Amino acid sequence: MKALNKFFLTAGFAAGLFGLSSCVGDLDRTPRDPSEITDVSNDIDRVFADIYLQFATYGANGNSPVSGFDGGMAAFQRAMFIAEEIPTDEASWLWDPADYGINFNGGLFNPGQGCLYGSYSRLMINITLCNQFIQDVNNGTFNLDAEGQKRAAEYKLQAKTLWAACYYYMLSFYDKVPYADETTPVGALPGQRPRAEVYELVTTALEDVVAAYPDNQKPVYGFVGLDAAEAILAKIYLNGEVFAGRADYDKCYAHCKNIINRLGNGGYYGNGLARSYNALFGANNDKYALGNPGSDTNEIIWTIAADPVHLTGFSGSNFLIAAWIGTNGVAATMTTPTMDSTLDGKIVEQADGTSLIYKSYATQAEYDAAMVVYNKDDVKPWQKQVSEVINGTAFSFDPDATGYIAQDWYNAGDSWKCMVARKSFVRKFEWDDVEMSKSSDTRVSLWQTSAHGFSVENISLIGDDWGKNGYITPKYSNWAYNEDGTINEAETPTNINATSADYAVIRLAEIYLTAAEAILQGGGGSQAEALQYVNYIRARAYGDAPGDNSHAWTSLSMQDLRDERCRELYQENVRRTDLIRWNQWCTGYTWEWKGGIQNGTNLPEYTKLYPIPTRVMTASNFEQTTGY
Repeated sequence: MKALNKFFLTAGFAAGLFGLSSCVGDLDRTPRDPSEITDVSNDIDRVFADIYLQFATYGANGNSPVSGFDGGMAAFQRAMFIAEEIPTDEASWLWDPADYGINFNGGLFNPGQGCLYGSYSRLMINITLCNQFIQDVNNGTFNLDAEGQKRAAEYKLQAKTLWAACYYYMLSFYDKVPYADETTPVGALPGQRPRAEVYELVTTALEDVVAAYPDNQKPVYGFVGLDAAEAILAKIYLNGEVFAGRADYDKCYAHCKNIINRLGNGGYYGNGLARSYNALFGANNDKYALGNPGSDTNEIIWTIAADPVHLTGFSGSNFLIAAWIGTNGVAATMTTPTMDSTLDGKIVEQADGTSLIYKSYATQAEYDAAMVVYNKDDVKPWQKQVSEVINGTAFSFDPDATGYIAQDWYNAGDSWKCMVARKSFVRKFEWDDVEMSKSSDTRVSLWQTSAHGFSVENISLIGDDWGKNGYITPKYSNWAYNEDGTINEAETPTNINATSADYAVIRLAEIYLTAAEAILQGGGGSQAEALQYVNYIRARAYGDAPGDNSHAWTSLSMQDLRDERCRELYQENVRRTDLIRWNQWCTGYTWEWKGGIQNGTNLPEYTKLYPIPTRVMTASNFEQTTGY
């Protein structure tokens, strides 16, 4: 089991204390059941850990605090993924047409779309928990000795950091931002404030947090610390022109540089990046998370922990594997019986060009029994022929199927067939063939392309067309990896009902790319420095050895940087915000189904923001987002 803090795993009971049956008007902490224990004066650790629980899953014991809504969709990572990725060129959601269909997938929003209620609710719930924890500490709710006071001060810094992380998304989503902090009275509805004002409040508060941390402070695994606080500040400052009309690229660069100075060393490349891209998104990726021993690279600055027994949910890596994959047109190859022991386990090409895999039997009786099974009427010829060996297992592909894939290839226990990628996104990568089926870029090594029968064309947004309306582009798997990217059988989990991979919220790779963009925007540094940072990313993507400049660029344009950021950070909940910052959301770049049209079209300006959900508007005196 991962080295999860014991309080993090047992925090579930605390959620009930906050009584969050919905996100509107529930800023008090009235318990659902008056008989519940509400005296938490001696439980600061568990109450604090509940904040993290609400980022990791959707509620205590699987209960969602968002009433009348799919709890999985209201989990933090998944709610942000829906908002940041589904309307963009990266992904399409093929089911639930009333919520998604050609509108949400196309970047056209309305206040009644349930998925928007999920993202708004999750952010407000987590903001509320952070604020109320800080209030409780300040009000003396907890019985604390000297050591407890010291711990509480650290907890407050972390709670404020997580609060700011939520406001990064709120600033991206709304122009009249519901704002609440630890001074907001318990039970009060947050007041709306102009976007620029909230930007100032959040960055000022987070600068205070950064200043309060000791130099080189490293958090306990699974928790945030100084580097996460500076990373969130850098993300907000990078978008300063959009959020507040302020070009704060100098501040963005300064905070990135602080992180790089602390974390940008060690490891295979000497720059703090993990050697293997796939290993960052595998079952044992916790060893690359800041605060966890076992590796000299701490690329994952903020991780949302997962555990297949103690910390599960329909979000994080579980979602990012299951929503992409299925089992389709594939069967493990049936072994051909033989009494020749030298052929046992061997794959032999036949005269007709097909290949068979053999299993030997020691006696005639065993061989005869196996042949009866092998020749049964319901065994089709294609099931006996080896199409491909994947992760050491021979598989056969049904020639009548569209798309060949198996959830076994990802060591996954669940598969939904819900998402496909858009062709414009696939084109961003550097392919070795015109069919876009093979690439030396390891970041696509888990994808299913035309090499396995999938079509890159996005002919529809219909679930029943899965397999012929887009590539499958997962980046997470439930395999454990060695540092060089090979599968580590010993560490690979056998319990695959839920995945083990943590969700990497912010990585050092993002900080390198953010610093490079700030440099190109005049925030400091040099062009040579920006180019070096991007080449760090490219070397790892192609598995180049240190000193091998085969894939290094000699110059760097803003469009080069944008494309590399797209390739490196896909599915990390930045894409929509990036496109808006680059003025490519409405015009200047078109992707499939943008604007609800198959070939894409321009979007109106107001779609740069999300509407406040109908359920929230009904229960409040809020003013709707401009344009809705």
